[in-house]
Amino acid sequence: MSRIRVIGVGPGTLDYLTPAAQRALACARVLVAGQRHLTYLARDEQKTFVIKNNLAAMVDFIRAHREEGVAVLASGDPGLYGILNYLRRHFTPEELEVIPGISSVQLAFARLAMPWHDALILSAHGRPAAALVNLMRYQGKVALLTGPGTPPNHIARLLVKGNMADRKIFCCCNLGYPEEEILETTPDELADKDFSELNNCVMVIIDENQLALCNSGN
Repeated sequence: MSRIRVIGVGPGTLDYLTPAAQRALACARVLVAGQRHLTYLARDEQKTFVIKNNLAAMVDFIRAHREEGVAVLASGDPGLYGILNYLRRHFTPEELEVIPGISSVQLAFARLAMPWHDALILSAHGRPAAALVNLMRYQGKVALLTGPGTPPNHIARLLVKGNMADRKIFCCCNLGYPEEEILETTPDELADKDFSELNNCVMVIIDENQLALCNSGN
């Protein structure tokens, strides 16, 4: 039985698609992905399934077309708050071939020329934002993947409300695309910014006092 390829496509443009991902994508006859990735990466002859709020239907589609050669395209890296977690509920590890990709977290820290081995990585997708903000309280460095229901300005307001207005924030949006924007700001400033035209944002949140304490102990 053919294995299902789960391909990390980075931000979704060819510039950040690894050679291994390019080869796997070229071999696939069926693509399962969000519309943005299909627009950039799908070929006319490939069958496609658009991922929306239809994950159960996605699994049925994969099972029905599996022998044709299915590739599931995952934003960033499939294992970092990605589709892999859901697929593992329906397919065994032996049924999956995972090809890692460049996560938006990696790309954000690369843009900032900042190491990230000491960062707490969180995702606001489907999680209570207030609880996530509380996890940041004693962290010197946090990367937060925001979502449609939790844009950066909402997170910033929660930081202010939680007496964490002293944080430095780098808001990295549309990474890898022509409309990429990186904003260095504070929670107070960010709380009033309009994000209606900015998508796929990673927030890097820095508590310089906590970082200084951690570094002094090394």
